[in-house]
Amino acid sequence: MADSARFAAFVTERATPGAVEDGQAVADILVVDDKPGDLLAIQAVLGQPDYNLITAATGAEALRRVLERDFAVILLDVRLPDIPGDELAAIIKQRDRSRFTPIIFLTAATTDVREIYRAYQVGAVDYLAKPIDADILRAKVGIFVELFRKDQRIAAQAAALTVASERRYRNLAEAIPQIVWTAGAGGEVTYFNRRWFEYTGRPAGAVDPKWFEVIHPDEVERYHRQWDAARGARRVFEQECQLRRADGAYRWYLCRAIPEQDDRGEVVGWLGTFTDFDARRRAFDAAHAAVRARDEFLSIASHELRTPLMTLRLRLDSLAQESPSKAVAAAIRQTDRLTDLVGSLLDVSRIATGRLSIEPREFDLVQAVEEVLEQFRETAARAGCTLQLDAPAPVLGQWDRPRVEQIVQNLVDNAIKYAPRSPVEIDVHGQDDGAVVSIADHGIGIAPEDAERVFGQFERAVSAQHYGGLGMGLYIARALAMAHGGNISVDSAPGVGSKFTVTLPTAPPESAR
Repeated sequence: MADSARFAAFVTERATPGAVEDGQAVADILVVDDKPGDLLAIQAVLGQPDYNLITAATGAEALRRVLERDFAVILLDVRLPDIPGDELAAIIKQRDRSRFTPIIFLTAATTDVREIYRAYQVGAVDYLAKPIDADILRAKVGIFVELFRKDQRIAAQAAALTVASERRYRNLAEAIPQIVWTAGAGGEVTYFNRRWFEYTGRPAGAVDPKWFEVIHPDEVERYHRQWDAARGARRVFEQECQLRRADGAYRWYLCRAIPEQDDRGEVVGWLGTFTDFDARRRAFDAAHAAVRARDEFLSIASHELRTPLMTLRLRLDSLAQESPSKAVAAAIRQTDRLTDLVGSLLDVSRIATGRLSIEPREFDLVQAVEEVLEQFRETAARAGCTLQLDAPAPVLGQWDRPRVEQIVQNLVDNAIKYAPRSPVEIDVHGQDDGAVVSIADHGIGIAPEDAERVFGQFERAVSAQHYGGLGMGLYIARALAMAHGGNISVDSAPGVGSKFTVTLPTAPPESAR
């Protein structure tokens, strides 16, 4: 086959992943999630002409899709009905054709760092917390799709090197808008295309051995470290960095290099590019800044609202003493409800910004639970619930009492809300070097696929139209338990009821001492 024919065949096979929309290659994106609602949400965010979204509800179906075609990026739920997400990612990475496909995990368990670590260990490039922020999803997927398209062009350029003369390759390298460079087997840069000299303002001609001085000073050391690691492992090199323009301004570039190997598999050189993604990077940073600003606003607003609410509560108490009425009593209840909501928003902002702290003191956990239950006697009676406590002996430990009481309050409140006219069973006992508190109800229960999701921020297992609240109680309760070095789990089934189990170590974690 002639050189030109081989090159055309290569481009047809590798450089065009999908149909072409107005000259733009359509990028195939695989979305693996067994929840139809989540799939619809992602499709709504990413539904655009140059994206071809392919969905899979199981791990087995996802593997078939990966065998059929190449994907620009894979969005993978960590919890699938047949294959755990981390195992599926490992299988995908074992296949040569898909080992460099970026995988973004979708998870509702953002507070479980072990799950996040496992994602990175199997080769995930990032993770997104559910419910997914639409702007962050677009920004992240957009970056990887753009990189995928650039990779296709780079692959085509690499093929051209094998079938065309050095002059033909140089002409191609000079024609594209990216900065193209080559390096020898030892990593020494041997060539930059014209775009490099135009951008940096350095004299055209021979490669300056100190070319790396255009990298931002804060990133030079990291760049060299990652470059050395990639060369040592003979793997693809990928690094974000800022390059200084001729006028002194810096822009974000993605540096990517692939090893060129001979027939024996020995690296004989490197082919690399610098791709400008400054606008996308700044949009991504802006999205994160917006999230931080939102959390900061919640924190400030919550603090500012507490003082007038306290003043209003005192005034209502005074009115209740002077002229008690149903209207005043109702106003007091609504004020207390609003105060609780403000407190929850403040806790959410503390959790999101990493400012949640505890102050451990020794106390009897059984006594604290008894006091919480006493607060709920009237509420439980109105709902037709009985509160049954099984605590055979005192359980002493060092915990933040108000925070532990808040955990129990949230769980008992949920039990009464979702299981009216039925008993609520509370068990408190010691265990090894810790304590266990369980709250069981006989209410509507939780479906297995929702058991972990209900601990997410603003999540709930049922419609908000039928049950009040913002869905923050379990999110806050688990965060408080984890701040003590413990956790909360749930055992539930629809129509049977739910049992939430809180585990707390007797001694506080080092960070709280």
